[in-house]
Amino acid sequence: MLRAQFVTALLAAGALPPWLVAAPGCRAYVAEAPWPTGGRPEAAATFSARTAAPNPDDQTRRPADAAGAPIGVLATILGPASAGVARLRLPGIERIAFARYDRLLPVVPAGTALVVAGGFSGEARFFAHLDPRGEHVALLPTGTPLVALGMGVAPYDPDASDFVRVQVRIAGGPWHGRTGWVAAAYAGLSRPHGDPASSAERACRCRILGFRSPHAP
Repeated sequence: MLRAQFVTALLAAGALPPWLVAAPGCRAYVAEAPWPTGGRPEAAATFSARTAAPNPDDQTRRPADAAGAPIGVLATILGPASAGVARLRLPGIERIAFARYDRLLPVVPAGTALVVAGGFSGEARFFAHLDPRGEHVALLPTGTPLVALGMGVAPYDPDASDFVRVQVRIAGGPWHGRTGWVAAAYAGLSRPHGDPASSAERACRCRILGFRSPHAP
């Protein structure tokens, strides 16, 4: 039954580029853990589907079986484990790991046309470099056209978030031609695929860069 639901979801997502479909073998960056880490920054991966499953807003304690992998570790998706949770292979770790699909970010190919997806604030921070930590040079409004140049993981900063970032060239607006970095979670495909999944997708008329669970309606 689980496999049948997964295949159905993949067929429904056929218009998406392969790197944005959470099929077995797809690579994904694991975002930062939502639970308190006690000064030990780590990715949002555990060694059981049960401890990976809770909503990030409800994860107030570090799971005892947290994988301890670094933020932005490049994992391989093995398939669905349960509703909203993926099975993962982490580099250098023999045990199977688990993470929520909404804590995984795709590997965006260079040359991909993107736009800023600014969420509730209507803008996204634009960084000139991955370092220095947390400093941004501009706020790009939702819908600003971008071209992907690469991917990277910013150094950890306890006062920041969204460390997995896309290197981009701005393709329109006052900052046209500038290159820098935006958080992957605040960018989307310039051409939408299917119905928007959130108000942020409706605002940017894009498909935000993130995997959706094969069990999602």
